Amino acid sequence: MEEGSPTDGRGIYLNRSYPSSFEGREDTGWDATPYQWATAGYMGAINSGKTICGVLFGASIYLSFLNGMGATNAPELKDEGRLKAIKSVNELFNGFINQFGETDCTTLTGCDWSKKEDLKRYFKEEIYKDTCFRQFEYVIEKCINEKAMANQ
Repeated sequence: MEEGSPTDGRGIYLNRSYPSSFEGREDTGWDATPYQWATAGYMGAINSGKTICGVLFGASIYLSFLNGMGATNAPELKDEGRLKAIKSVNELFNGFINQFGETDCTTLTGCDWSKKEDLKRYFKEEIYKDTCFRQFEYVIEKCINEKAMANQ
């Protein structure tokens, strides 16, 4: 992290991101950058210590957006695109739960994000490598597959 990078007031850098291999996904033509920005403030929710996995939150937004592409109005209750988005997000969550057992960040990482010592341990011990990175890989694969199906 660069000297002078912003922190959350507890010494934890705010600009943490996943490895650059996830950023562009040039092999699929998918640019993740706008979607990463769409959820950039979610760390504020994670810091509460009471939230779902951030990649699930972000993927829910992406899948909903994907299913509404081309729509000219906000989704209606029985709108086909909305129903597809709900089904898609439900399948994502159910698959995630089957693979990882839980959806809440504290349980998945073993870190209470509202505690400074747990945040430091998360980064120092690189807990994210065996938790968040695996979860991110799972979620991004599901999103890429969903986009490929939408393009057919």
